[in-house]
Amino acid sequence: MQTDTSFEAFFSPKSVAIIGASEKLRFGYFVTKSILARTDMKVYPVHIHADQIMGVKAYKSINDVPDSVDLAIFLVPSEAAPNAMRECAEKGVKHVIVLSAGFAEVDQVGAQRQQEIVEIANKNGIRVIGPNCVGVTNLSNRFTTAEIDINSLKEGNVAFIAQSGIFGTVIIDWAAANEFGLSKVITLGNKCDVDEIDLLNYLEKDEETKVICLYLEGIKEGRGRKFIETFERVTKKKPVLVLKSGRTETGARAVKSHTGSLAGDDRIFDAVLKQTGAIRVDSVEELLDFAKVLATQPLPEVEGVAIITNSGSLAAMTCDELEKQGMKLAQFESETMEKMKKVAPYWTSIKNPVDIGPAMLQIGSQVLEAVLKDKNVGCLFIISSPPGMVVKPHGMGLDLVPFYKVYKRVIDKHREKTIIISSFGDHDIIKAAREVFEKSGIPLINSVQNAARAITTLYRYKRYLEKNNKNQES
Repeated sequence: MQTDTSFEAFFSPKSVAIIGASEKLRFGYFVTKSILARTDMKVYPVHIHADQIMGVKAYKSINDVPDSVDLAIFLVPSEAAPNAMRECAEKGVKHVIVLSAGFAEVDQVGAQRQQEIVEIANKNGIRVIGPNCVGVTNLSNRFTTAEIDINSLKEGNVAFIAQSGIFGTVIIDWAAANEFGLSKVITLGNKCDVDEIDLLNYLEKDEETKVICLYLEGIKEGRGRKFIETFERVTKKKPVLVLKSGRTETGARAVKSHTGSLAGDDRIFDAVLKQTGAIRVDSVEELLDFAKVLATQPLPEVEGVAIITNSGSLAAMTCDELEKQGMKLAQFESETMEKMKKVAPYWTSIKNPVDIGPAMLQIGSQVLEAVLKDKNVGCLFIISSPPGMVVKPHGMGLDLVPFYKVYKRVIDKHREKTIIISSFGDHDIIKAAREVFEKSGIPLINSVQNAARAITTLYRYKRYLEKNNKNQES
């Protein structure tokens, strides 16, 4: 919409003005405190009635700031936003994040104020994120405009774009609790200017991002063709996962009241995603699980899926979901079967799925080695869900970490293959699996159905890339 296409100032500004900065415990307090604490950028609090904010000199207007400003953050009420935008235009600011609410998501008066700030921005080449959002979080330099504990987060290679500010914050909280690595998180709110298309263009070239996750409530009017073109280009370089609300009439009404967005026809949207190679997910859990797998695992080289399990029922559920998704289990080579026969007790099943029950702790590593060497196996799914009494002090009292470390040593020799772990049930068992596997880049998924769908997604994305490569060659 505007002439300026550089988004770096949103994520790595050298100078920031906080308009409406607050040292009172209310909206904007934590944002003000977090950014004022930074030493790698110049920060200028702006408040019409304050001489100082948290001990830092404050300015009555952004025009009083003696230096240039890369990024302005609005914490002012919606009625003050148009004037703040005019002053940013006078100052020559080119990037603004409006965290304040009270715009098109509320009523017609708010919509008019939103339109006013858009018109001022358009005339002056200003790019705007928001309003009604929590802005951006960049893990590479720990810069955030959200009210979060940035130090609790792990840097990784998954980026999230969320239309909802609170949803973006929830994703960040989940990532912190699960030690999930993020590159960037951006919330768009009402999308008065910058939208998911702009950010896909930016993240396409972002070297810190390998997987892009998108939560959408609707597409802006007039952006449909650009949406399709952008998705078609970006998905050839990076997987794009999409979770969309507003699929039903009731959901669409909720979306409209939430961000002032129009949800659109879901059938058309679904067809567009299939056409462009984007990966649609049906739940937050799928979004996070699929992102985890795509971010850490190579695409399978061959079609066959192998399952090693200590639970026949969980393996059966996995097989049901794999077949439902059109996937096939690997046919083991005779050499693989012979290797497993030598170590497996007579009561185990060494067909695929390989169900070795309680013998998994004793012979798991040998079975893993045999299966991972099989040339017909492109993806290995390991289900390790022993009963809780195995680890309880009043039970067997075993520490699973040493056992899992032995598995990991075998897995590390075969990282060219896709490998996913599932652990379900007791908290301590899941904790041991997470400590050994997830910390070394082997994804842990609790739901075997989600794991099966994640495996399917890897294969489908691989086929999509291969099809496009063939089309380019021909």
